[in-house]
Amino acid sequence: MMLPPIDISYIANRLGELGEDLQRAREDAGNPIEPPPHILITGLDRLLDIIRAADKGSSADFAKAVQDTTGSDPEVLLEHGLHLLAQLAGVAERLGLADQARAIEQLALPLSCWMLRRGCELPHPEPVVNAMALLANSLRQPERLAELFGLMTEVMDGIGSERGLEMELGNPARPWRVLLMNRAIVATRSHQPILMEEAFDSIVEHLPEDAPDFFREGMGQMEALDYPVHVREVMRRYFEVWCVGQRLH
Repeated sequence: MMLPPIDISYIANRLGELGEDLQRAREDAGNPIEPPPHILITGLDRLLDIIRAADKGSSADFAKAVQDTTGSDPEVLLEHGLHLLAQLAGVAERLGLADQARAIEQLALPLSCWMLRRGCELPHPEPVVNAMALLANSLRQPERLAELFGLMTEVMDGIGSERGLEMELGNPARPWRVLLMNRAIVATRSHQPILMEEAFDSIVEHLPEDAPDFFREGMGQMEALDYPVHVREVMRRYFEVWCVGQRLH
């Protein structure tokens, strides 16, 4: 499986393909489901047209063009786009199209990263964190997982640690924690020590209470899944500091 390109035309084309599946299923259903898929896709197409047209120059130019066109900040458009994708995935679920629902949910990743690259913030990252988790579960090749790690880092940087920790308060989904933990798992599965060290250091810095359990479970996975020696060495180093070393104090 390939990662979705961070490209508005790709998102629009994919929506068109998936929308046809949903529309056919809705027409075949005895009890038509609301809202009709084409209404949601029309809304998404309009949003994609607006942000593509605003994409000229700097992040400030982008924000001004969006504001001039819509009267709203880019963050409002991103939130609206993610909400429409969630609605469309829900319609797919109700039509019994589970694969299409997952494919729609995964479009949260290219949409969010495209907007982040133009200076947008991500006030509610749950949809994109979930999309990355779905992708991580479906990717097998270490080089593809390394690419996903890069996108996860973009999202992490786009949220920022201070706001990420604020999100944890009173949020049972804990998207910041989920993102950092999944990023470390993806780094491990990429078999690249430099990515592992970067991800593990983020857990140590931002989630110290989770570090011992993470590295303990990680050492168990090293044996169970027969990871290469160079990957085991990195995991062992952190395990000895955070699990063995902690017990000695």
